[in-house]
Amino acid sequence: MAKLGTFYALCPLIDTKGFFGVTEDSQKGTVITTLGKNIASRYKVSGQKQISCWRTKDKFSSPVIYDNVSAKYVAVFNKSFIRMWDKEDDNLDKVKKYKFIKPIHTLITKNGHSFLVFQNGALYKLEEALEQRKTLNPNIPEIDQIEDIICEQTSDELYFGMIVKTEETHLYWTTFETSKIKYRKIKLVRDEYKLAGCLFHKLENKMHLFTLWSDGAFCANPLEQTVSDSGVYDVGRLFSVVESVSPKHPVSMISLDENYIALYGANYNEEGAVLVMYNTQFRVTQSKQLFKLFTSNAKVWKIENNILLPVGQNLAVIPFDLETEQLAALVGSHKVWQDGLDSDIKLIQEVDVASWDEALKVKPENMPKVLSDKIKEMVQHGLPETIIVEELLPDIFKKKETKTLCSLMKHFCDISEKHLSKILKFVLDSDSHTNSALESLQPSEKTKLVNMVLCRSFSEALLIPHLRSDLSMNNVSVLMKYIYLLWSSEEKCLPNMTGVETEAKLLQWSCALIDSNYQKIVLSKDVAVRDTLQLLKQLVQDNISTIKDWEILVPMLDNFKKNKSVTKDAHILSLKYSVEQLSLY
Repeated sequence: MAKLGTFYALCPLIDTKGFFGVTEDSQKGTVITTLGKNIASRYKVSGQKQISCWRTKDKFSSPVIYDNVSAKYVAVFNKSFIRMWDKEDDNLDKVKKYKFIKPIHTLITKNGHSFLVFQNGALYKLEEALEQRKTLNPNIPEIDQIEDIICEQTSDELYFGMIVKTEETHLYWTTFETSKIKYRKIKLVRDEYKLAGCLFHKLENKMHLFTLWSDGAFCANPLEQTVSDSGVYDVGRLFSVVESVSPKHPVSMISLDENYIALYGANYNEEGAVLVMYNTQFRVTQSKQLFKLFTSNAKVWKIENNILLPVGQNLAVIPFDLETEQLAALVGSHKVWQDGLDSDIKLIQEVDVASWDEALKVKPENMPKVLSDKIKEMVQHGLPETIIVEELLPDIFKKKETKTLCSLMKHFCDISEKHLSKILKFVLDSDSHTNSALESLQPSEKTKLVNMVLCRSFSEALLIPHLRSDLSMNNVSVLMKYIYLLWSSEEKCLPNMTGVETEAKLLQWSCALIDSNYQKIVLSKDVAVRDTLQLLKQLVQDNISTIKDWEILVPMLDNFKKNKSVTKDAHILSLKYSVEQLSLY
């Protein structure tokens, strides 16, 4: 099973904003860290030991890299020139300068090759740029400001992408060719959602552009098919839904190998940070590491079998291990296991086999044909219900198709707490007569939809953060009043539930609503909120009183069942215990 190890601090950081990053060194097991604008060091990863250090009066404007072609260390200074030196050189200010006409953005190394990136987006191999530096004047469209650079390599091609943010977010990408570089401009657009992060990752033997959006949608599309005739980026098919990392903040992503990527960002509950190892083969999170502090816009680097990233005021190292038996680790130990002492003993753990034929036969009622066809297509691709629901809900909410949503709730069992909260918000915010529809308990699609949500099983730990962020105080007040009306009615029960099951479920929802909005309720001056809480309080007290009455009545009924006489002596009834004499002979 692929997993992340325990992290440890490699070295302190001078300033996280001025930290240029980590690059591979000439020796295995060592890395180069450009800690600030005037200092860079080499560290042995396993021993957390500094090997050497360089200081300069000029300012670094790129990470220090090791160039395999020249066997020297290289860095950009003041965005205008580069220096190349040996590890024995201790005074960088005396090293020769190589000046360029155009301002330089950064240096990049990938699989033993070094590249120079100019601020206008021009890209050259380092040795070619040095040879032509006096005449180098690339004729490409000017780029205002590069926000980030992503890079990935296949066996025969090297892919570069430059993310540029002005009023809109664009991605300039190219495959590196020695003879000619073709730059392609993509506008990154997906409805009203914002881009949280992107990376190049090889999938099904093709290079894909993966994009993560602010609603958690993780989309993938082959690079050759990303641009339409209008030049707008086609986000492609929904690949998965990321819930471990909060997409409301920037998320850094890096490819570990063909089956794994790493994502670093704020934790889903926005308390601290999280590093996630995601399996692109089976589309699941396999391992994650939590951190108490979140560093915004932090980058991640992969050096051999280690992930490095800034955490607080330190550079953290997280070892990782990628094993080959991913599927066995995910679905359970379903193979024959033989004991080493006795080969005749075999322990077999059976695994349930899912039948996809039954899922394909599902024909949701009141579902538009376009939506029904879309569901069938996603099921045929093997997407789980959570991802299908995530993909369908935005369109349903936008078109306010309550009947369609009821059909979706009826036919899909695996609906997450996040989606349950959003469905409640949709119902309670849909129009002005929602309150009367709920409180009067008139048969309506909205009431049916609320009942379907209330029937669902959920984890309070997962549901409460979404209720807190999604529902307004007015929404909570209306929903609590509706729960009270259901609870106090002797006839009304939730679908396919008995009266006892309904009361238990309504109690669970009442606790979740109060816990998620406790501070708002305490500070609220709304009379309707206080009245609803008083009604619920009285209802709970009445139920507790009834339970106490039953506690007294149950022993009496038990005696009747055993054909024992029930004494009517008042002073005996008030006793906490009784003594019964038995004749044994």
